[in-house]
Amino acid sequence: HERGGRGLSQAPAPWSRRLRTGTVGGRPARVGMSCAAVATLTEEIRLKRGVSGLGFNIIGGTDYQPNCKDSAIYVSKIKVDGPAALDGRLKEQDQILAINGQKLDNVTHQEAVEIFRNSGNVVTLLVLKKKRIENNQNNKAPVSQLVMAILGITVLAMCVYVKYRRRL
Repeated sequence: HERGGRGLSQAPAPWSRRLRTGTVGGRPARVGMSCAAVATLTEEIRLKRGVSGLGFNIIGGTDYQPNCKDSAIYVSKIKVDGPAALDGRLKEQDQILAINGQKLDNVTHQEAVEIFRNSGNVVTLLVLKKKRIENNQNNKAPVSQLVMAILGITVLAMCVYVKYRRRL
């Protein structure tokens, strides 16, 4: 499992991660009634090619646009025991932005496949990960833990008071 390596001139450094809440691809995300947001994270992943390739399948390209004219290249399947599965960072539905520094903007599916096939034994992927965040859930845990702690202390104080009130 190797991290880092060559990147794009406009890509973040291998050790950096950018988290943008409320955006999809740099544009504001639609926030529905559930107060949901989308966080994006770019990550550079280096994989060593195995016997059967890199261990994942891709979908997308300019000739295949199932989602509102989105021609990006996505991971469609991670193969069990392949290099990607063993590494653990690449997930299904991750978007592949570049391979060994070569951007995958406006390429057909077959062109993307050829870029992968000709990418060498060690491949550096620039990957965009998207995660839906429920804002209500993010704030509930710390508040409920605080409330429970205060409630516990209050109950303990009341028990001590009831037990020792005659001595006070």
